[in-house]
Amino acid sequence: MFDIERSLRKIVSNFWFEWNADVHMLFRTISPYVWGLFRRNLYRFLRLQDENPVLYRRRLAQLFADSDFLALFRKVEESYQSYMNPTETIVSKRFPDLKGRTIAYFSMEYGIDTLRIYSGGLGILSGDHLRGASDVGLQMVGVGLFYLQGYYEQVIGPDGNMRVIYEPVVPPRKAVRDFLPLEVVKKAGTLDDLIVQVPMGGGRIVRARVWRAKVGRSELLLLDSDLRENRVHDRHITRRLYASQKQREEERRRRLEQELLLGIGGVQALIGAGYQPAAYHLNEGHVAFAALEVIRMMMQRGLSFDEARRKAAAIIGFTTHTPVPEGNERFEEGLVRHNLNAYLDAFLNNSERDVIYNCARNREDMFDMTKLSLLLSGAYRNGVSALHGEVCRRMWGYAWGNHDPEGHGVEIGSITNSVHVPYWQKPLLRKIIEEHGGLEKAEQIPDEKIWDFHQECKVKLIAKVRERVAGQMVRDVSVAQMIHDQMQSVLDPAAFIIGFARRFAEYKRVTLILDDEERLFQFLENAYRRYNRPVHILYGGKPHPDNQSGRDRIRYIREVSERLERRCRDRYFKAQILFIEGYDIDVARYLETGVDVWLNNPIRPLEASGTSGMKAGMNGVLNVSISDGWVPEGVEHRRNGWLFGRGDGASEAADRNELFALLENEILPLYFLRERDGDVFSRPWLAMMKSSIRTITEKFNTDRMLTEYIEKMYVPAVKSWLSQDSNASTPPSIHA
Repeated sequence: MFDIERSLRKIVSNFWFEWNADVHMLFRTISPYVWGLFRRNLYRFLRLQDENPVLYRRRLAQLFADSDFLALFRKVEESYQSYMNPTETIVSKRFPDLKGRTIAYFSMEYGIDTLRIYSGGLGILSGDHLRGASDVGLQMVGVGLFYLQGYYEQVIGPDGNMRVIYEPVVPPRKAVRDFLPLEVVKKAGTLDDLIVQVPMGGGRIVRARVWRAKVGRSELLLLDSDLRENRVHDRHITRRLYASQKQREEERRRRLEQELLLGIGGVQALIGAGYQPAAYHLNEGHVAFAALEVIRMMMQRGLSFDEARRKAAAIIGFTTHTPVPEGNERFEEGLVRHNLNAYLDAFLNNSERDVIYNCARNREDMFDMTKLSLLLSGAYRNGVSALHGEVCRRMWGYAWGNHDPEGHGVEIGSITNSVHVPYWQKPLLRKIIEEHGGLEKAEQIPDEKIWDFHQECKVKLIAKVRERVAGQMVRDVSVAQMIHDQMQSVLDPAAFIIGFARRFAEYKRVTLILDDEERLFQFLENAYRRYNRPVHILYGGKPHPDNQSGRDRIRYIREVSERLERRCRDRYFKAQILFIEGYDIDVARYLETGVDVWLNNPIRPLEASGTSGMKAGMNGVLNVSISDGWVPEGVEHRRNGWLFGRGDGASEAADRNELFALLENEILPLYFLRERDGDVFSRPWLAMMKSSIRTITEKFNTDRMLTEYIEKMYVPAVKSWLSQDSNASTPPSIHA
């Protein structure tokens, strides 16, 4: 019994459990009810059992008589041990020079479901980057902030207005270790807690403890400023991710403080914990200040500023994620000087300090974190799709004095984003693929298998949506019988479902299909008359808490939905438009597998990459998209999805008309086509689903993405580090 308990605790203390279906099956066997409550935090599942040890051990004793449970436990334990102790990995086979070399990865947010320290695509990508690095055998340590209240919870009122609610990840005055599998990092070689110290404006020293999380074989350090030694203001630096503030100046100050702590304090944390990074990967401009601390450390070893800057650049890589101005962090230079000068003055003279400010100063005389990152990195710089790389070269050439309109000669490449397949592709689908000869033979899988899989995903999606809608009704004090009756009419499993879920930014044109309301209603009514089946449109997503336009879009979706409901009653047809509140990793896993098509209609070329369509596509949901971001590299028109529209600022009406024509004349007829008597599905549609599963899984997986980063960024950086450091021949252990 105690061996099993120890093994279970070890497994749930590693976020590996988030992408292993057998672990969840095991815990569901122990207690379906408790698993249902804590399936997104199995660590908490076991901590709760500690409060009821007699009942828990009695239940385990019962399970010891169940041979199926014991077999499943052994399978889980063996899977965990073989994963954590592989005999061979991509790195060990192809890149032996990286063995034992630590790659430090900095990001403002991480998409780890249990921690809730992410807001959107950047965090999801960062989480997948750590998971992917673990899979390929790369010794990676992520660095971020531990936000005590995470990102906001979204609440939509009956009037469609959005409220922002912040809920603590750990309840007040409770121990973090009782709720999350995090351990306090000790200063290398001691039993003392590691505390980093970062000077800021007004002569303050901000202190932060460091937590460590395990993400498979990768590790993640999270800085936490909620210490009694700090002022109240400074304790709140790590309180919220992208917090909404009543005053813009206060919001800008808080964001700058977060980025100073993450960049400067993050490098201090790595060194203080005993890591010896051979390369630094800055994921987006938020983390640019890490480069300054690398320069400072090199100058401490006796290098001049110019030498330190050159050598630091050789081991620093940088990835930029968006061409949208709002996504490229900028501050008033006076605010930065007030908070940064005390730090810089400790190791730079005035002219050297001016070099830093010149590196960051953009055309509007703002302190631009993206520009600073570009000029302080040198191992490799990249956009996140081929098209985005082209945009970056045109956009940022001026930083090096290159004004070629096409960006020729600008050293910014591209590595297209990808997703962690074990995390995002349904386990059942992966099992089906394996049983039929692997991914290369996916198109030979019997149609019935894929259809049944998709129908199961659709039924689960509808159940999830009904659960969310019921939660809203309970909050609005509806009576139980009314809730039950109304839930039966929420979505139809026989419907054709269009999904649109992502961050609500203006360039994504969230309501493109709704903005000609009469045309939309005609389309929905005609589809019902023709096929005797409804069409549903599902929305989900969060705007930045200060984005009023995004809030207005949510209210508009609710208003259109209510007008459609009246139209359906008056004209006797069925259709629904729903907004699902609280879009997060959990909801995404249902939406991106249960809808029939995934709609994407941004203004081109402002979608740097996007990954939601990849997740949908590798689960057999067909993309219907403007050709932007990753899409030109992955979606082949009429083979594994559809392309439409120009996507420029003046083409909105034309794009919408083309979308309606495509849906009416091609997509819906194909979906409802029945080639043989008795068929319950369209065989040509299933052929496209299987093509989507194979082609998108093959190309947009983290094994491919991490291999590119290794070849283009990490290997060159490590070689530079080895040439600089005479003590680097013997790889250090991953942590003290």
